[in-house]
Amino acid sequence: MAKSNVGKKPISEEEYTTNKVLTVFSVCLLGVLVLMVLQRLLSYANTWETGVLVSRILLGIGVLGIICSVVLLVREASGKRSTARRILCGRNVLIASIVLVAAMSAILYMGVGPIKMLYVVLPVLAVYYLVYHSYAREFFLIALDTGVGVGLMWLVHRAIDSATYAWMPYAALAAAVVLTIAQLACVASLRSKNGKITYRGKKINMQFSRNAYTMLTITPVLMTVLVAAVLFAPAHILIAMGVAAAYLFITAVYYTVKLM
Repeated sequence: MAKSNVGKKPISEEEYTTNKVLTVFSVCLLGVLVLMVLQRLLSYANTWETGVLVSRILLGIGVLGIICSVVLLVREASGKRSTARRILCGRNVLIASIVLVAAMSAILYMGVGPIKMLYVVLPVLAVYYLVYHSYAREFFLIALDTGVGVGLMWLVHRAIDSATYAWMPYAALAAAVVLTIAQLACVASLRSKNGKITYRGKKINMQFSRNAYTMLTITPVLMTVLVAAVLFAPAHILIAMGVAAAYLFITAVYYTVKLM
């Protein structure tokens, strides 16, 4: 039978982005399922050793993944391997391996405690990845600011009555202030350069909308005010988180409408 002369159609940029998002969601879902198995194994005395063994195996896989990612990065930097529209590249393998190593290290050191946090972290990472590829750049930064703010509010609320970690709420507020100042400085710099930055000798246009600089100025300031409110009025934690959630929801609706 004669071979077909029709070549393989190259994957489009939209298909590549869709495949990346689906891959991230699939990996995060697999991670949640693995965490459920680990939590069950580590919660009972008769299966605890098996859970520790599985955690160590996964930790070893993560370390091996980091080594492989370094090899891939070297090959890609030397031009021996192309990264064009390739999901399995050095950077992606490195990120996934670091997350795996960090998660398994925390579980082996602290037990099942970090698993409950990872149940939230993994889906949040997948959602942020979707937002990054689907929405305007400024909305991703707004969502990131809001997520960091909510995380700091939760940290303040958890540590405010602790005698051991009495310093942590003030450290969280200080972190919010520092991040806010850093973002305001970056926004001012981008505004002066019309949203263009230079990275590795290449000029990149952030493609911010007209109202982006105002939103990127208001958001970190609002989150810092809410973190301070939780610190000095801890009984109003739900109100502060509700304000942050409402702000993010309204902003998400606005940018979703803009996509239509």
